[in-house]
Amino acid sequence: MRDSLVRSVRIGAAMGLLFTCVAFAHAQGAPQSMEGKTAEQVYKNIKVLTGTPAGQLNPAMHLIRSALGVECEFCHVAGAFDKDDLPRKQIARKMMQMMMDINKSSFANLQMVTCDTCHRGNADPENTPVLPVVEQAEEPKVSLPSAEEVLAKYVAALGGEQAIRKITSRVITGTQDIPTGPGGGVPMPAAIERDLKAPNLVVNIYRSPTYTISDGFDGTTAWSQDLRGRVSDTGKLEQMRTKRNAYFYEPLDFMTEYTQLQVRGIERVNDRDAYVVVGRVQGDSADRLYFDTQTGLLLRKSNVMPTPVGNIPLQVNYADYRDTGSGVKFPYLITMDPAGMDTVLTAAATIRVTKVQDNAPIDSAKLVKPVSKAAAGQ
Repeated sequence: MRDSLVRSVRIGAAMGLLFTCVAFAHAQGAPQSMEGKTAEQVYKNIKVLTGTPAGQLNPAMHLIRSALGVECEFCHVAGAFDKDDLPRKQIARKMMQMMMDINKSSFANLQMVTCDTCHRGNADPENTPVLPVVEQAEEPKVSLPSAEEVLAKYVAALGGEQAIRKITSRVITGTQDIPTGPGGGVPMPAAIERDLKAPNLVVNIYRSPTYTISDGFDGTTAWSQDLRGRVSDTGKLEQMRTKRNAYFYEPLDFMTEYTQLQVRGIERVNDRDAYVVVGRVQGDSADRLYFDTQTGLLLRKSNVMPTPVGNIPLQVNYADYRDTGSGVKFPYLITMDPAGMDTVLTAAATIRVTKVQDNAPIDSAKLVKPVSKAAAGQ
């Protein structure tokens, strides 16, 4: 499991309200750009996960770490992760190959079996059935609203379509502890600025005490710029998600964005009852949207990020909605859990918004994908 300094942070969310996806890539032993490269082209001594996109290796290692409830050094030599000195690393390779073989032979290469299937947070696989829970009396069934009704209530709770359409730009400022170090376990305080302009232009700037990084969507491409000024495009799946979520008026167009929307039930989210709306998108896993049954506001959005050894769960919670002064509400507290696909599952990140300026003037040049310093020979 390879860890070092944070290279970049990428956040994508329509009007800052939806899925905030923070992704961290690390530079130790790996070049700045891994786009189009496989794990064995970037890292040393890859034996089983050959052919895996290089950007998926760290997330896969963190998912294994979580599934087994161990640290990286359980299988790897500290400071020399490519070495094969520890017998557990050889066992881990055999287990990964076994998992892949089972999925290939029994599930037509669908990823049905993962490390977590057997381990469930323990280094030793679980082999004893769990005793059944004594059944409780069934609660009376509640009549569920349609997806259209839930989404209409959400738009009304935000301030209504007319008020939302009047906003064409937004500048958000706040603070966030950016996860750094091994697995993102060391928080780095940073000031954040998020500039959005209709229809789908976004730039995010993160200023820590020692460096500045940024990312954005220029209407065509999702990009990130590291602390050395090097710019790279995000992966294929992230490109697709960022393009969807960068649409300024996304809350008004859920019905066209998703190929299918269905209310699945009611669940508790942060001590609130929420309607669970499952939205399906062509070529991606389904989103799960959680809307407060009383206020109608979005409380959570969740999805998964695929890796060779299983799906990484990603969820964002929204709270402390306030009127921005334009008659439209915005969440001033946004928590990402985990902080990103390249952090351990226990690392979280919280954005605390301090100011929202609607219809603020934004220099269009600021929203253009920057020229990489490396590409410019600097």
